[in-house]
Amino acid sequence: MAVLGFVMFGAFRVGLLVRRWEMIEDLRVADVWGCFRMGLRFDAVPIGYALLPLTVVLPLAPRRRLRSRLFRKAITTYATTLGIVALCVETIVVYFFLRFWDRLNWLSVAHLPHFRESAVYIWHSYPVLRMLVGVVLATLAARWGLTKLFWSYPVPGRVGMRQRVLAAVVLTGLAAWGARGGIMRPLRISDAYFCTNKVVCHLAQNNFFTLMRAAKARLTDVSDETEYYSFPPAARAAEVACGMLLQRGDTPLGGPANPLWRRSDTGQPRRDLNVVIIMMESMAGKPVGALGHKTSFTPELDELCNQGVFLDRMYAVGPRTSRAMIGVLCGHPDVSGRSILMRESAQGCFLSLPAILRSRGYATMMVYAGDPGFDNMRGFFSKAGIERFIDERQIGDPRQIGNWGVPDELAFDKAHEVFCQMHGKRPFFAIILTVSNHEPFEIPKGKVEMLAGVSREIQGLNAYRYADWAMGEFFRKARTAPYFKDTLFVLVADHGRDFDNTRIVDVPGYRIPCLFLAPEVLAPRRIHTVASQTDITPMILAVLGGSYEHCFLGRNILAAEGDEGFAIIHDENYLAFVRGDLALVAPPRHDAILYEVTEKTMRKPTRDVSDQDIQMLNLQMLSIYEMARHLFITGAYGPQASVAVAGASAAPPRPH
Repeated sequence: MAVLGFVMFGAFRVGLLVRRWEMIEDLRVADVWGCFRMGLRFDAVPIGYALLPLTVVLPLAPRRRLRSRLFRKAITTYATTLGIVALCVETIVVYFFLRFWDRLNWLSVAHLPHFRESAVYIWHSYPVLRMLVGVVLATLAARWGLTKLFWSYPVPGRVGMRQRVLAAVVLTGLAAWGARGGIMRPLRISDAYFCTNKVVCHLAQNNFFTLMRAAKARLTDVSDETEYYSFPPAARAAEVACGMLLQRGDTPLGGPANPLWRRSDTGQPRRDLNVVIIMMESMAGKPVGALGHKTSFTPELDELCNQGVFLDRMYAVGPRTSRAMIGVLCGHPDVSGRSILMRESAQGCFLSLPAILRSRGYATMMVYAGDPGFDNMRGFFSKAGIERFIDERQIGDPRQIGNWGVPDELAFDKAHEVFCQMHGKRPFFAIILTVSNHEPFEIPKGKVEMLAGVSREIQGLNAYRYADWAMGEFFRKARTAPYFKDTLFVLVADHGRDFDNTRIVDVPGYRIPCLFLAPEVLAPRRIHTVASQTDITPMILAVLGGSYEHCFLGRNILAAEGDEGFAIIHDENYLAFVRGDLALVAPPRHDAILYEVTEKTMRKPTRDVSDQDIQMLNLQMLSIYEMARHLFITGAYGPQASVAVAGASAAPPRPH
């Protein structure tokens, strides 16, 4: 069974490597050798766990048990089940890996409770019927083959108890060694990063190992990245982070618990404009003309970007909507493991824009074209300042609810209706999340001209076009409504789509459009400063004026000089840091790699950059990320941590 397991896992690894051979950059013989050498260690872990029951039962079983039909069926069924489960998982991962270039990870575990969304995605992404037929045939073949393999030999003669116990101890020890992945210390996921080639490092891992790790992280809510990166000491990280974040008008208020706590005085009188954030699903990449691409599928967005303050060097904090929401609404970078939305330790104690605005008397709401229970959006933000949730059931007729939610136009119509009702009562904050540009790309017919074809690429382009049209229709209606002149609109994509996975981190793929639109307040202009989703909340509060207390890991880019901006990107276990025209990409356990980036390209630097400058970029990247980790892990990302400034008996300051 051990040999069969190693052969099967190795064969799938070979197949995936051959399938992606031409697309793997800078592949070396040493990398291929390391992939299979390390792959044996990772494969040994699930094989060891699977064999542990047999190493105990079989050597100690009496001879009459070995002859028993029921006993033989039980052993064969156990082995068949293990083999079929392993075969199914490895087959599924062929499609998963070719799509995401990764092993099964936390994403697989996190989506298990969301049956509808997960089932729809699987149905559209995998040949489910063919796989089910294959499972049945493979099960029958495996059971027949294993029966022949296990029981075609005569039962051994009498063996003394001492020899059988010795055999059980030796075999169990070998299985435990494999399950542990080592003698001196257990195998860790960081061991897979033996080189800087991302694809090879992921291929070296084993799907069952990564799934077990994801399940453990979900249960324990712990993710330790100190084995990946050499973070600076907390005091040094705080010093560097403060130097990067503090701007004119900022007064430090922090103490040991939260050195970043500060008061920001905007220098402007407070004005309680309505705030509407439209988070555009996957609205980034080559189809977006506003990002400089010639063939545009987003004419409405392109035109809007000429009417407001457009940030054309904005980067997403991570690859998923749940990560973007923390970046946009909480000013906090993405961190490893589960989304902060789903972490128990962050519920009810995380600083957020809705909480600040609610303390100013705003009505706060979320309009989501899907189910706010997804990724615990409702659970997290109901404790982080959002009073009202308008979901797919309140937006559309049940017959209009698709596999991922209702079409964008219905969500915008509902939002427009609610905004008209709210006008004149009290200022409101709303975030609108769209879904039509998400797979499986369910688009109403007759709204926009569709490209012919059924490929995923064609369906995706049609989704861009429809989502853009629906947003354009919303703004045509909004301009005629009384609330429009009193509202600050912020349009931002949640993340990119179709990343170039041959790169360690596809920095240009994380570049997204971001627009601040308030014709009565903001004159149209383009800002070329590098920015992050973490900068959006400080910018919104700067437009609203007055002063407020916070610890956001972002800045007011409206007041920043051209070369002062920066963005930190977190992609699974990889970090990237963008500053000016340079990007530093940090693979786990290896020195960071410097690139030169433009709006569309990423290449090795064409000019000399001193080692001192590279070291400073690395220090800034790790300091910002370490402060994000530190404040999250210690529960200090919020006003409750400022108690340390005035003493434990003082009440924590509230945003004002």
